[in-house]
Amino acid sequence: MFDAELPPAPAARRDEVHLLLLAARNCRSALLAVEDLLAVSEAELCRLSLKPVGEIVEASVRLRGVDAAAAERLAARANAQLGVSSARVEHVWGLK
Repeated sequence: MFDAELPPAPAARRDEVHLLLLAARNCRSALLAVEDLLAVSEAELCRLSLKPVGEIVEASVRLRGVDAAAAERLAARANAQLGVSSARVEHVWGLK
């Protein structure tokens, strides 16, 4: 786990929503990773869903209040969490 907080997003658009997908070994690992992301960023949680997929859990996390670079950093941070096997930014809404 990381100790340092992520720097605030410089000018994140409030209407921009990023979808992060996390694959974790269980619900607890997924939830701990999401909790960590929210603790170190200014991101606002818009939606969270957990879905069992075979022997793993897929977490679908929609965040608002971060720019694209910060969303990528959050995905990299989640990917380094114990129990998380994959994390990536899947989609962005609100870009014009």
